[in-house]
Amino acid sequence: MNSKKITLIALLAAIALIFGYIESLFPIPLPIPGIKLGLGNIVILTALYIFDFRTSVLIMFIKVLLSALLFSTPSAFIYSFAGGLVSLLVMAIMKKLKFNIICTSMGGGISHNIAQLTCAALILTNINFFYYLPILIIAGSIVGAVVGIVSKIIINRVSAML
Repeated sequence: MNSKKITLIALLAAIALIFGYIESLFPIPLPIPGIKLGLGNIVILTALYIFDFRTSVLIMFIKVLLSALLFSTPSAFIYSFAGGLVSLLVMAIMKKLKFNIICTSMGGGISHNIAQLTCAALILTNINFFYYLPILIIAGSIVGAVVGIVSKIIINRVSAML
């Protein structure tokens, strides 16, 4: 890996971290835990389309690790990493199957929520978390669509510069 790519990965991870921090400053006033705007996922989805799966996993891991160390707890790292990894796997498969970026992002948002609920249910040995699943699927679809639209705009502009 050359120094230009390492620098770009570090920059993208920093941007994702900043987006995640900004997002934490404005919690969504809903009685359902776990619904977030997913601003950091814009960077990760964009990286998946501009680079490759491996690079986007690296950026996601750096973002999740630093977020947990700076702003959160070790348990938040476990939930975020599980959600991020499953989400990236689903998005990589959907991208390979030629789904458009908006559908791919929606699949990522939904799978992220399912992975986090599953992780919480396993760690806390309580399946009652799955009562939130219908609402989180709707939220993951909406947030995923917005993230997909923004990522598509960014990719189109960046591609024009390359």
